[in-house]
Amino acid sequence: MAVPPALETPESDGDATSGGPEDLQRQSWTRRTFGAVIENPHFRNLFIGNIFQFGSMQMQLVVRSWLVFHITGSFAALGTVALANAIPGLLLSPVGGLIADRAPKKTIIQSAQIYNMANAAVLAALAAGWLGVELAFWHLFLSSFLQGGVNSIMMPSRQSMISDLVPRDRLMNVIGINSSGQTFMQLVGPGIAGFLIAALSPAAVFGVMAALYFFAVTFTMRLPTKPLYAFAQSDAGRAAKLARSGGRRSNGFKDLKDGMRYVATDPTIRMLIMVNFLIVVVAMPYTMLLAGFVKDILHKGAFEQGILQSVQGLGAVGGSIFIASSASKGRGKMMIGWGALLGVGIVAFSISTSFWITLPIMIFIGAAQAGRMAIGQVLVQSYSEEEYRGRVQSVWFMQFSLVQFGTFLVSILAEFAGPQVAIGGLAALLVLAMGLIALFVPAMRRLD
Repeated sequence: MAVPPALETPESDGDATSGGPEDLQRQSWTRRTFGAVIENPHFRNLFIGNIFQFGSMQMQLVVRSWLVFHITGSFAALGTVALANAIPGLLLSPVGGLIADRAPKKTIIQSAQIYNMANAAVLAALAAGWLGVELAFWHLFLSSFLQGGVNSIMMPSRQSMISDLVPRDRLMNVIGINSSGQTFMQLVGPGIAGFLIAALSPAAVFGVMAALYFFAVTFTMRLPTKPLYAFAQSDAGRAAKLARSGGRRSNGFKDLKDGMRYVATDPTIRMLIMVNFLIVVVAMPYTMLLAGFVKDILHKGAFEQGILQSVQGLGAVGGSIFIASSASKGRGKMMIGWGALLGVGIVAFSISTSFWITLPIMIFIGAAQAGRMAIGQVLVQSYSEEEYRGRVQSVWFMQFSLVQFGTFLVSILAEFAGPQVAIGGLAALLVLAMGLIALFVPAMRRLD
């Protein structure tokens, strides 16, 4: 596959991300792993903005699920809210990918962050009773629905912008570091949310979330409007595309259809997305059911739920840093291995009825989940043609909507068979599926 040339700019000269693979291997472990954050100001601003944004998202997972279960006492209600978040994500994610390939990613990210800040502020006012209306289930349902649409449009731009700020030979490193920063907030965000719920109120959590989104906007404002390492979105790249089309301007529907055709027909991209979707749909519903699991199986509350999710974040940081410091080889095998480890960890989680036994299991799950996400991102961005990268990312990020559908189905099963059977049974199927892929899909094993 031909790789489009990088669009070099004076701003990129001399930064730590511009060395070749041989130069990177000669650097110390610290600089090889963290050099992009230290010496590349553009990636550093994106990285810090992502940390604030992801911290708010992690806090929301705790407070929203706690409130839904507190108000309704129903696993099915947790699944319904997850479904409300999923539907607009599936419908609008391809549009988000098209926008990411055509419009300034910085503007898209900022707009979504401003909306999320306003959303958190309104929920804080409702939860505090400042608007004279008591917070109800339908408020959380509507908020989840609207936020699902906004984030599905924003996420392809947020992730594919990494490739605009650093050269391709540092992609594995910076995606790993970006993932480690986000998963660090998985370490502290849920714990803060659980503490604030127990010590103050859910309204305090939403207030902190709004503040974090404000800080995310301030760092996103510092990003360059035009990509530094992208040919397709440069003036020359647009001219080349126009020449290939015979001088005809493309329209949005055709570009959207071309992107979906590329995902469906490129064998490597299609395989990566199908394997990732399998892992996500089967393994990840446990995260949305955690509030009910902690209460009914572990007999604990919001504070302990936050601790479990924070400990999971500790493992996730380790898994992400492992990816950031790894060599760019055998990555297909790594994705299969991380998927299998994730399944094993969730099976152990579903069996445990002790909070103290579940704690170390969550570290294991966090490492496997972060490793799976980071290596999958590296592979899909490395093997995507630049012209289609935003649209490929939009399909990739459908995983967050698909997991909500999986959560809805698992939540119904949990109502009848119990959460342990529902969560553990699907995780066991994941371990089996990864074994079959390792044996019978050699193209996946051979990916570097």
